[in-house]
Amino acid sequence: MSLAVILVFSRKQWYQRRVRGQKKRAYAKRVIEIEKGTFSPFVLSTSGGTGEECCRVMRTLASKIATRHGNTYREIIEHIRLRLRFALLRVCLVSLRGARTKINYTPISNIDINLL
Repeated sequence: MSLAVILVFSRKQWYQRRVRGQKKRAYAKRVIEIEKGTFSPFVLSTSGGTGEECCRVMRTLASKIATRHGNTYREIIEHIRLRLRFALLRVCLVSLRGARTKINYTPISNIDINLL
């Protein structure tokens, strides 16, 4: 690994930690005191990386869905990542060109994960 790659990687980690800390400071107190819950910031980078807590939330969600529906963990985590990618693409497109029609969302209970 070259020094440039290590510097870029460590800078990205530093930036993700900084953003995660800012989001936690801004929202965590209110969520804990008023809503009696927990707060995990969903930090995503433009290069496709995710923050530590984002990965932890997706892993926990995937394992719970897999045990509940009887699918494998791999299928569920792939499906969650795919849905997240398309949701982010949709947000980018709508922010660039504006919404042309009303978006109809499919309830998660109506989605068949075994598409293969």
